[in-house]
Amino acid sequence: MERFDAVIQKDASGRLTILEIPFNAKEVFSKPRGTIYVKGTINGIEYRSKLISRGNGKFVMVLNKSVQRSIGFNGQAMTADITMSSEELKTAGKEPDNLAGIRCDLDVLTAIKTRQSIRKFNPDPVSGDMVTALLYAGMCAPTAKDKRPCHFIVIRDRCVLSMLARHNSNASMLGGAHGAVIVCGDKNREGIKEFLYADCAAAAQNILLCIHGLGLGGVWCGAAPGSDWRKLLIDQLGLPDKMEPISVIAFGWPDGEQKPRPRWEASAVHYGKW
Repeated sequence: MERFDAVIQKDASGRLTILEIPFNAKEVFSKPRGTIYVKGTINGIEYRSKLISRGNGKFVMVLNKSVQRSIGFNGQAMTADITMSSEELKTAGKEPDNLAGIRCDLDVLTAIKTRQSIRKFNPDPVSGDMVTALLYAGMCAPTAKDKRPCHFIVIRDRCVLSMLARHNSNASMLGGAHGAVIVCGDKNREGIKEFLYADCAAAAQNILLCIHGLGLGGVWCGAAPGSDWRKLLIDQLGLPDKMEPISVIAFGWPDGEQKPRPRWEASAVHYGKW
C-alpha cells in the first residue's frame, strides 16, 4: 500500500479530472506490461480505477464524477491524501461446483418468448444450487468495456423480505417470495451512469431468464433514485457510497400458471431509418 499527497486538477483539455501519480507505478506494482488497476482511498473515500500512462514512467488517474462529488471537487485544484495498492481484476474464474446438477429444458428463444412477471409464489423452498445458478447467469451478462460493475446481494430472510414489501406497494410480492436478488452497481468502477444502469439491467434480464428456464417465477422491481424505498435498501443492505441499488428481483416457485401474451408489434420495427 502506497500513501502520498497529490493535486487533483483538470487536465490540459479541461475535460478530465486527474491526479498525477508521483512514482513509476509499473516499478512499484511490479507490472511490466498491461493495464494497472488500483484501489484505495482519496481523502478517506474508497475508489477503484485504472492508471493511464503518460510515458517516461509517469502515470495519472482519471477521477469519475462520483468520486469527484464524494471528495468535494468542483473544478478547483485541491490537494488530496491518497492510499493506493494494485488490484488485479478477476474477469474469469472456475465455475461453481454446484452448477453441475442444474438443468434447463427450455431453448433460449422459448425462454425469452414465454417468460412472464410472476408475483405470486407457493411456499416450496428454492435450493441453494438454483440460487447460485441465478447469480452465475447475472455474471455472464454483457458489460461495457468489461468493467463488470455489478454486485449481487441475496436476501432469503423472511423478516427482511416482509419489511421491504411493507414499505413499497409495488414490491408487495416480496412478502411471499422465497428470496430476492438485489442487483447493485459500483459507481467507482463504472463512472458513466448510463453504462452502469445498462450493465445492471443486462444482468437482471439474465437472472430473470434463468429463473424462468429453471421453472421458477420472478419479477423485477426498480429502485427509483431519490425514493424512500431506495434509501431503505441502502440502509438495510449496508451499501457504501460507491454502490447503487438498481433492481430487486423476487423469486420463488410460481403459485399457478400464467399464460404468455403475444408481444410482437410490427409498428415498433424500423429498417434502415425511422
